[in-house]
Amino acid sequence: MNTSTSASITRDSARRNKYQNNEFKRQALLAIYHDLHLSATTRQQAMEELQNLDRNSSLNRINRRCVITGRARGVLRRYRISRLVFRRAALQGIIPGVFKASW
Repeated sequence: MNTSTSASITRDSARRNKYQNNEFKRQALLAIYHDLHLSATTRQQAMEELQNLDRNSSLNRINRRCVITGRARGVLRRYRISRLVFRRAALQGIIPGVFKASW
């Protein structure tokens, strides 16, 4: 694993931590902003607070990465590993119930 991959894994895990820490606050501010029964000034203040939150605490900034190699492309959601690691593990019989197809 090279340093750029290591840095991207570190950056992504930091984003996940920030998201987890600010998730409740972000949802509460969004609920206030979308509530049409509240005054316009209250809703505007909620939007300003949302905009002042750290950008890296947003769910959209989190990338799906392979937990073994850190690869960002071709990651299978169910197993959280890349297709290359999945193929290698399946051929070795590490993943139960998965085997090479033959027909």
